[in-house]
Amino acid sequence: MVEFLGWIGFLLFLGTLVPFFTRRIRLNGASIKLLSQNHHAIALASLAALTLHGFFALSSGRHWGRGAGVHVNGNILSGVLAWTALAAVVAIALKASRHKPFVRTHCLVVILLALLVTVHVF
Repeated sequence: MVEFLGWIGFLLFLGTLVPFFTRRIRLNGASIKLLSQNHHAIALASLAALTLHGFFALSSGRHWGRGAGVHVNGNILSGVLAWTALAAVVAIALKASRHKPFVRTHCLVVILLALLVTVHVF
């Protein structure tokens, strides 16, 4: 269950990045437009899935049940840092969504988040 939630959250996180990259290479399509329109909802779903992932991973105790391997692999710190960066991205986006132009801090924290997620996953 822990790994499943982690991969679902990871895929949702990648789904939030797709509109950014497709704008840069000037791709347009119905599926890309759908992802762009639902970017905020996908980000909140990713935050929810990864919060549950972290909760289950940290509450596994000493048994080889849900997520007990996290204590062996030593991924606790990288996961907590990645989740904190994700929460910061969502908080910045919610606060700055009404401001024009959009703040660049959001993009910089997303770059940091992508690096932390890469360290955590691989």
